[in-house]
Amino acid sequence: MPDAEKIKRAICKAYGIEESSLLSSRRGVLNEPRNVAIYLARHLRGEKLEEIGRQFGISKYSSVSSVIEKMKRDMSAERKLRVRVKNIEKTLNNSQQQI
Repeated sequence: MPDAEKIKRAICKAYGIEESSLLSSRRGVLNEPRNVAIYLARHLRGEKLEEIGRQFGISKYSSVSSVIEKMKRDMSAERKLRVRVKNIEKTLNNSQQQI
């Protein structure tokens, strides 16, 4: 199981962004890489919402839950997003097997 830092690095590499942008959120502005990282932290690691919130600078665990539920809905509706997330998951799983 990939640790939180590995997930963040894989997201940054896949989206070509700095890690600092995973920690920032502005109301009404979609931050897909951050949402994918939060989703994967829950999906791959089964981390508690409070812990995920701490890692991403989110004070309320209900906000983390909302992001995860939104990602599930968006992934079922948008094939391209689903493929992106699955590719990142594969990358993470492959890097785990090499260790």
